[in-house]
Amino acid sequence: MSINYNSLTHTPARITYNRFLGLLKSKNSPAVPEAQSIWNDLVGMGVDPSFALAQYRVESQYGTAGYAVHTKSWGNMLYDSSLTLLAVDVYQPGNGFSYAVYENHLNAVVDYIRYLKDYEVKRNLPTIYGATAEWIGKPPGSSGHISYINTIINDMYEYEFTDGQFYEVGDKMIYAGAPFDRATGKILQKYPVVKGVTTLYRGTDGTPLKTYKGPSGNAWFFGLVQGSTDWGLICIGTLDADPDATLCYIKNIDPKKIVNV
Repeated sequence: MSINYNSLTHTPARITYNRFLGLLKSKNSPAVPEAQSIWNDLVGMGVDPSFALAQYRVESQYGTAGYAVHTKSWGNMLYDSSLTLLAVDVYQPGNGFSYAVYENHLNAVVDYIRYLKDYEVKRNLPTIYGATAEWIGKPPGSSGHISYINTIINDMYEYEFTDGQFYEVGDKMIYAGAPFDRATGKILQKYPVVKGVTTLYRGTDGTPLKTYKGPSGNAWFFGLVQGSTDWGLICIGTLDADPDATLCYIKNIDPKKIVNV
């Protein structure tokens, strides 16, 4: 699957600049005027813009909410004299933390990149799983960490698709259930798909995506949506040779067909 807990924070861009800019514009982000320079710095330093953008949204709705309105910070970065080198002030909202304040969003992104490089090289946290736990100060695999990382990964999946392709239009499975190993982020179960028979859906509103065209076999199984056997979330494409439909829903799950990896 293209994005998972063990995906790296430093990778070639998963999305285009136009998609990056369009998503910032969708929330009237104050970072829009600096978007091209921000993109250039992220890509130039090897940081995946999709991850950076998802974290920006989760932390501040692309800079339009919370502390970032005041700090212009990309990810609500805590002030650190060795990392937030371009900060011009410190913001202390009374929650026990000190946040770096920036003159502009581009300077904030330069320090954001510095933070992620420190995570990757000095703290040996190159994956989304490790970096997000460190970022929010929660134990890896804790409920707070899992909720945070799942929201980011969900965003990253959606970023890869534009209108007319796959996108989530129904209920979202934010909580990772039994198919996940919380310690490693690995998927532990599979579910059968049958060529020409299995119907794939865009979301849990019942809108069909297509009939599965790849070879019959087992797809990665993310779990039951909201615990009901009405819908399940699967990933196919990387192992089951159907690149058109990576992440999609299937209907009327038979629990007896769930296979442990």
